[in-house]
Amino acid sequence: MTRPTLLVSMLLLGSLLAACGGETETGSSLATSGGEDEADGMAKAVPVEPAPPRAATESGVTILQPDIDAVELSPDKGPPPPPDPNAPSKWGAPDAEAGKPLPKRRTMKGSAVNPYKQGLAQSRSGNDAAAKAAFEQALKADPRAFEAAYNLGVLADRAGQTNQALAYYRKALSIQPDYERAAEGIVRLHLRRRDVNSALRAVEPLAKRWVRNLHIQAIYAEVLVTADRLDQAEEVARKALRRDERSVPAMLALARSSLKRGRKELASSIIEQAKVVDENHPEIHFLLGQAYQEKGRLAEALTAYRKAIELRPEYAEARMALGIQYMAGGNYEQAVQQFEVAVRLVPMMLEAHLNLGDAYRAKKRWQDAKRQFDQALRMRDDLPEAHFNLGLLFMAAGGDFPQMDRLAALQRSILEFNNYRGKMGPRLRSNDPSEAYLADLTRQVEREHKRMEREKRAKERAARAKAMEKDGDE
Repeated sequence: MTRPTLLVSMLLLGSLLAACGGETETGSSLATSGGEDEADGMAKAVPVEPAPPRAATESGVTILQPDIDAVELSPDKGPPPPPDPNAPSKWGAPDAEAGKPLPKRRTMKGSAVNPYKQGLAQSRSGNDAAAKAAFEQALKADPRAFEAAYNLGVLADRAGQTNQALAYYRKALSIQPDYERAAEGIVRLHLRRRDVNSALRAVEPLAKRWVRNLHIQAIYAEVLVTADRLDQAEEVARKALRRDERSVPAMLALARSSLKRGRKELASSIIEQAKVVDENHPEIHFLLGQAYQEKGRLAEALTAYRKAIELRPEYAEARMALGIQYMAGGNYEQAVQQFEVAVRLVPMMLEAHLNLGDAYRAKKRWQDAKRQFDQALRMRDDLPEAHFNLGLLFMAAGGDFPQMDRLAALQRSILEFNNYRGKMGPRLRSNDPSEAYLADLTRQVEREHKRMEREKRAKERAARAKAMEKDGDE
């Protein structure tokens, strides 16, 4: 970005921060350190131009002269001694220099590099078994290859091996204590379990220890947003932006908080500003999709979600959002494709199983749908949404569900909706749709009983008539 554009960027961001109630300070600092394949590299300090010589005027002629305010020459004592570089500044340390210096990012040993790169290639091609073997080889060649440990955590997470994933993420952090990707992996895992408190306990100490790592600060702010601690989240994000006004993760954390407060225009402005800094950041397009969706601009939302996935094919949340939009538009086949990939990427994401089951139901793939809802219940047996979706499934399938007649399907639907209401407990709203479904199902069961009774009487009459006809023939 050229310097004039950067100046505009700084001014725009200053106005955004002011709108959020924060101070506007500009400066530059080192953000996160990082090497090859890192999510965010080290942000470069923005050079500060030296102040030009001041102008004085004599007889209408402008003469350039040095700034003599900072150093006063004394005819008796001569120039003052140079300042002590180790002496503390009387103005205090700037934000960029505050906090503990980040630990150095170690370089992977040469013997581990090739298997590590092979692991990345195999993972991108979908061969997780080969990728795991390659990363294990890299970690064996260099036990301090934190990137290999992290990627083994990703593969374990993808395979649904939650405890093993946590162990690898923690191993990566034990080697590189400020490794933001490992911190994010731990946080995402807890959030998918809907365990916000564990996510906070994991990231808060890291954020307080490594205040110069702006990616970790942004992760912390996002968890605070999820926990509805919006004031604290915005303060964390603003502090990060005072260190580096170009920190996209911090901008996006601030945008998420604004969206949660209902400040849609402010959120959109922040997201657009982040796009000026890095238009290829996938989360920018994901949040743009959410903003477009809120405004009813669904075509633009679809385009934004697709762009996010194009930039990061393993972006499960973006695939979920795109699939939901396809469902709303009646494009069930495309929805199934997106949800199936999301389930493969993050098998422990409850919402992915629920949405995939719903898409299968829309495609009348009854048994596939039931398997997804059953899987969600195995992951969390008190999940009301799974029982609600099972209720819809049996109500829609009726007698088409394998090895079940219509009456049995309707009765199973009633059972599931009642299970849903029981799991919801005091959270159940007075106008919950399950009440209307149950009323309709009760009427359908009554009609089905009457139909079956009519059929039974008709068969009995036919049997008697046949018997009388036989007697007459005799």
